[in-house]
Amino acid sequence: MPRPKFSDDLRAQKREQILDAAMAVFEKEGGEEALSFRRLATELGLSYSAPYRYFVDKQELVNALRARAFRWIEAEMRGAIVGLSEPEKQLESLAAAYIRSGMAHPHRYALMFFALDQLEVARRSIELKAAKRDALDVCTQVIAAGQARGNFPLDIDPLTASHLFWIGAHGLVSLQVAGQFVMGCDVKMLVPTLIHALRTGLEHADTSAKVPSKEKRHG
Repeated sequence: MPRPKFSDDLRAQKREQILDAAMAVFEKEGGEEALSFRRLATELGLSYSAPYRYFVDKQELVNALRARAFRWIEAEMRGAIVGLSEPEKQLESLAAAYIRSGMAHPHRYALMFFALDQLEVARRSIELKAAKRDALDVCTQVIAAGQARGNFPLDIDPLTASHLFWIGAHGLVSLQVAGQFVMGCDVKMLVPTLIHALRTGLEHADTSAKVPSKEKRHG
């Protein structure tokens, strides 16, 4: 007798349940090795083959988890700027929220930047690419709005500026999680200094440097 087909809503719900279980296992044990389909099926009381109805393989599952992690950091940043009207305060608040969230959930944060064996598979994931884009876009929108109001200089485009902020914030989280701060420095002291330094850098950015062509980058 053929298996009854799930509605799209029920299928999406089941997929989210598997991702919930996978994220819980990953954060508890902190490693991709724990994410076997057999383990997840056991956690959810499903047949061992059930996860394969929603994910082709483990790589697809990991990509979906990475997308979920980016959606999480996006929500954290968007929540941090609710009720703030000044672009400077928004930028400070979303940067602080990014750093605070990354330190509070280091395994989930690490998942965002997980080293994958099948990098090309990740690049083809529409779900993951959209989640990455939307997370970065929080910062890009704040900078663009600040430029439109005259709060931030126009010498550098918002997307490039948001990448620079992301690089700085990511560096702080990574150093803190790894316990690499030395000689009296700590993240609480460095966050406002970093934001000030990055904002100052935007005002004096050298935009004359040319991005190398694709041929030269790969030549």
